[in-house]
This record gives sequence, structure tokens and C-alpha cells, in this order.
Amino acid sequence: MLFIRCLILLACALLAAAGVILQIAPHDAVLDACLWIERLSGPCPGWVSEQNIPPAAPWVCFAMACLGLLFVASSLLGGLFVQPPEATLVQFIQRGRDLHERCRKEGDQAVIPDIHVWTDEVSKFLRRLGHRYLVLFGDFGGIQLFASQYDTAATLEIRQRIQRLSEFVQRFHAGGGQYG
Repeated sequence: MLFIRCLILLACALLAAAGVILQIAPHDAVLDACLWIERLSGPCPGWVSEQNIPPAAPWVCFAMACLGLLFVASSLLGGLFVQPPEATLVQFIQRGRDLHERCRKEGDQAVIPDIHVWTDEVSKFLRRLGHRYLVLFGDFGGIQLFASQYDTAATLEIRQRIQRLSEFVQRFHAGGGQYG
């Protein structure tokens, strides 16, 4: 991909140079393809004659160069604004903790719709990381938590999901982000 970006940058530089040359060229400049055709293959057909260079030609070259630069810049700068997966997982863990606290204060029934929204958002994110993450997020096997008398089904589920997300974060910190 780096090679393609370099080629695009080279093409952009050539287009910009061509635009500058066309802009400083005389206004009555013409393009005569017959010279090249006669050198390469022989007689020039009648329909290929001297053509005036349109006044918009430099601007077309500049526009094409700008589009190429935007393509290269967007692909290079796009990575700067994307969070690493563990940072997003940490944000989801904090939201889960906030939901857990709200369940204790406001009651499960008031928070259940927000829990579903949180679970759906986490699931969509995990789907991008890989199907295995999504499956494990809904599987509470192997998670052992101390359940207090104040835990409800909703708070226990939130805690289990937070624990699973914490395992994912630890896996990313250890450098083995992909499940087999």
C-alpha cells in the first residue's frame, strides 16, 4: 500500500507541475499530436490536427492532483483518529459500571432499556473484532464473581459482562488480541 501511495504522490506532483506549465504557457498554445504520431507510426490522420489547449486545463490538473492528495492524506490521517480496541473496551466497561450503579440507585426496571442499548453497542463493536469475542461476551461460563445479597439478575449480568470485557482488555494488553 505504501508503494501505491508513493505512486499517487508522484502522479500528483506531475499533475501539479503540468498545471503550472499550462498556466504559464501562452494563451494560444496548441497541442500537436501529429508530431508524435508521425515519429512513431507514420502519416498523421486528418482528424488529428492541432488542438487549442482549453483555458480550464490547468485547473483540471490541479483538481486531479488535489483529489490524489486527499486520498493519500485521508488514508494516512485516518489511523490517527481511530481508537485502539482496548480503549473502546475500557469505555464500555466504565459505561457498564455506571449502569450497575444506576441499577442500585434507580432500580432495575428504570435502567433495563439502557442496559439493552449498552449490550447492543458492545455487541456491534465486538462483531468487528471477531465473532469469537461476540460469542464470549454472551457466555458467562467460567466467570466466577462474588454475588452479594444486593445483586439482582440485571446487576449480576452487567458484572459478568464487565468481567468478560476486562478479560478482552487484558488479552489486548498482553499482545494477543485475536482469539484462535
